[in-house]
Amino acid sequence: YINTDSKNIQIISRQFLRMKEACNENKKEESFGFFLKECRMKNAITLEQLSQGLCSASGLARIEAGTRTAGKALQDRLLCRLGISPDIYEHFLFEESYRQWKKRQQLLCAVTRRSAEEADRLLQEYRKEYEYGAKTNVDRRLEQQFCLSMEAQILRNKTDYSGARKDGAEQERLGDLFRKALVLTVDLGLFRHTIMQNQQKENDQEAPRGIDVLLYSVQEMDLLLEWIHYDRPQDWKRCYEVILYLAEDSRFDAVSRAKVYPKAVYYLYSDTLEGAALGVDEELDAITLCENAVQCLREAGRMYYLWELLGLMEGFAGDVVAAQHKAGRAWQARELKDQIREWQEWVAALRAVYGEFSVPLETRNSGWLYEEKEVYCLNETIRIRRKMLGLSRKQLGKNGSLCSEKTLKRLEEDGKKVQNEIIRGLMKGMGLSVELCRTELVTGEPEVSALMSKLRDCIRNRNTRETDRLIGQLREQVSLNIPSNRQALMRMQALNEMHKGSITEGQCIGCLKEALACTLPYEEAMKPGAKYLTNEEMNCIQNMVVWKKGMDEEKKEQIALLEGLYEACEKDGLIFCFINMYEIVMGTVASEWGNIGEYGRSDKISQNIIKECLYQRRTFGIHTEIYNIMWNDEQRQKKGIPSQTHRNPEMDLKHCIVFSKLGMEKHEEEFYAEKLRVWTEC
Repeated sequence: YINTDSKNIQIISRQFLRMKEACNENKKEESFGFFLKECRMKNAITLEQLSQGLCSASGLARIEAGTRTAGKALQDRLLCRLGISPDIYEHFLFEESYRQWKKRQQLLCAVTRRSAEEADRLLQEYRKEYEYGAKTNVDRRLEQQFCLSMEAQILRNKTDYSGARKDGAEQERLGDLFRKALVLTVDLGLFRHTIMQNQQKENDQEAPRGIDVLLYSVQEMDLLLEWIHYDRPQDWKRCYEVILYLAEDSRFDAVSRAKVYPKAVYYLYSDTLEGAALGVDEELDAITLCENAVQCLREAGRMYYLWELLGLMEGFAGDVVAAQHKAGRAWQARELKDQIREWQEWVAALRAVYGEFSVPLETRNSGWLYEEKEVYCLNETIRIRRKMLGLSRKQLGKNGSLCSEKTLKRLEEDGKKVQNEIIRGLMKGMGLSVELCRTELVTGEPEVSALMSKLRDCIRNRNTRETDRLIGQLREQVSLNIPSNRQALMRMQALNEMHKGSITEGQCIGCLKEALACTLPYEEAMKPGAKYLTNEEMNCIQNMVVWKKGMDEEKKEQIALLEGLYEACEKDGLIFCFINMYEIVMGTVASEWGNIGEYGRSDKISQNIIKECLYQRRTFGIHTEIYNIMWNDEQRQKKGIPSQTHRNPEMDLKHCIVFSKLGMEKHEEEFYAEKLRVWTEC
């Protein structure tokens, strides 16, 4: 029956148009190209600037319009040039590309942690298969750049690990490798021309001229730093200063800035000190710049070159204190002495914890710039998720209207590729994002990532009023028609209400289950079998475990589910690729095992987390796991259980305070300080 009344037809037409507009808006929000374009235009960056050395401007325009796909290497490089760290994204790759990703990460792990011989072997294997076999010009250049950078870092490691000093020929070879890598995507002539424009400035506060034409990713800026360090051009100090200016650009998120700014400061002053000592005024300026670099690290929760910077600061400050005493400015000397004492506490904590876990204190290479986090095999994800939901291939393929059972079988079992529109339909049918490169909130608004970063900090520090404000702001800025967006904000709201004390633990768990159901019913998530959960779905279940008092069968099942999610990456030695979530999820699991007396099992997980965080130069996760190990040891002593280790609770708590302070985690710092006060009084 069709009501042909003209008024009803108009109403139905308007409803249809609104539904169509909402659908189109969701497609835009979920489009990588749309997000890329919004970020580019917000920062007044031209197509030519962003694409320079990578692809043509017209090719980039097609990527933004969604009529051309970009491989993961190009996607990451474009994001990095816009100052966005891909670390916060979840990436889905077809099986062939996933295999390449896995081999690249294994090579990076070898460069960072294993013998140079093994790294050499893996590099040659990787080159043969991927650098020489790259299908497009941009892929080839990006692969060449990666391989040359790895070759240089392996060469440097051979002498750094042995303690031998590099001779002139080796220095020249390193400079040559870094320069060859650099010019594959960077116009070095343009960089030098910009430097020349900025020579002999009368006012040091004046912004460099012509700087707006330079647009580099953190990887490219790192290669520039290495080129300056090894080639040492005549104007090398000005080169470093221009890179520092570029790294301060507002487009860079906190993590991206932390990856390059501290290294630039360290290289500037370590190279300066090779030539001559600094005067007192110069040392004061150096301390300020080093403090800025350390603050940059703290805001990102990272420790790249932290050890080195603290060493520089302590040396400079010692000279300044001596000069102030000599000049009769004792009160100024006292202030700086207090600051030196704090730096020394940080140095002592770093030395003790890095030493305990046998991780090098020095930042010896830049492999972490090329590590690609949160990558999943698309073929495997679809197969696992479909079975989790109890869907047949026929049902997921919508009885052939989306794709045939045969097509889906080839995708799942043979690792084949299918058209993007089919993938989008399959992912949507399983409650997943239809974009294969996504962050926690699906949006085309560049500001949202920064707001989410602030929101996470507020929740960690129990700043409930600011959390409410940010959640309200995000609700206005993102589409709540997208289930994963509703899910994330519902979960954040539930946690904030718990922190305010306005709901009970049981009500909080109910809210978390409701949030999870936006994309995955709780019952389906808990069924036995292989699992794929998004980060946000994992967060929902992890939060349920945290807020459920005691231990029952349901909680044991939740813990088993969380543990099972990371079995494969632990077996493959790829924990570092999932460390963002691993430290949160498995940290909770470690705590729960300790609560039921499984101290050895708990300790092992905590030790894994600490070691991975130290290698990744992350402050988050270290202090919570030190505290967990300390707590487990205390419980053993209370119960008369023999322990292989005898920990010093006072030192452990002091280390916890330092690492929470380094990560600017005020709530945790206060918690440990109170524990230390009580322990000292007892």
